[in-house]
Amino acid sequence: MNRLAALAAGCALLSIGCVHDGEGSVWKLLTGSEPTNRVATPDPKALPPASMKTATRVELVGRKVIEQNTFSGVEPHFMTIGIKETALFHRGANDLIISEGLVEKCGSDAELAAVLCSELAQMVVEKRMSKALNREEEPPVGANAGTPLFPDGAASEVGKQAGSAPEKPLRGSGRTERPDAGRIARDLLSGAGYNPMELDRVQPLLKPSERGEKLRKQMGASAPAPEPVWQK
Repeated sequence: MNRLAALAAGCALLSIGCVHDGEGSVWKLLTGSEPTNRVATPDPKALPPASMKTATRVELVGRKVIEQNTFSGVEPHFMTIGIKETALFHRGANDLIISEGLVEKCGSDAELAAVLCSELAQMVVEKRMSKALNREEEPPVGANAGTPLFPDGAASEVGKQAGSAPEKPLRGSGRTERPDAGRIARDLLSGAGYNPMELDRVQPLLKPSERGEKLRKQMGASAPAPEPVWQK
């Protein structure tokens, strides 16, 4: 009887055009599950939440990096998801997503900052390349490579120096050279008052897990960039 009632309800929904591809699909109404050949794009808000302590830690460290690097050109929302596997990716210029498991592997805020900077640098590269393709100008990041880590003892000044040099076009090509993500990550880290060598220490932590990669693909996140060389 219940099955007949569900079938009738499904037909009614079809007749009035109320069926859509989300939670209210007829298939789910009738069977209680999604079709096996359908890959759902998870809503970030529907993912398991991280603990308040972990999420707050990510927010504080991430905000510090952004605020101390005023010329980065990116200001994403830091989202911590409650899974133990390693996950670190971004969606466009708006969301940087990190797993609670990866945060817990960071033994200090400096290590967490390095992990976040490794992904923020990829976001900066994408934004700058997009601007270049659209012939728009943007204050570049990373122009202070080779300067003292804390000139005159002021770490916050490092990030402010990042807008002083233009991008170099590829010689004879008419194209803008792709920014060095490793260099940008180092500059973001030093601009926030951390030692750029932390990037070397956290590199073993950045290997994505199978679950993290699956989430990245399902959420339509940006593809991972080639592994950068942090130190040259």
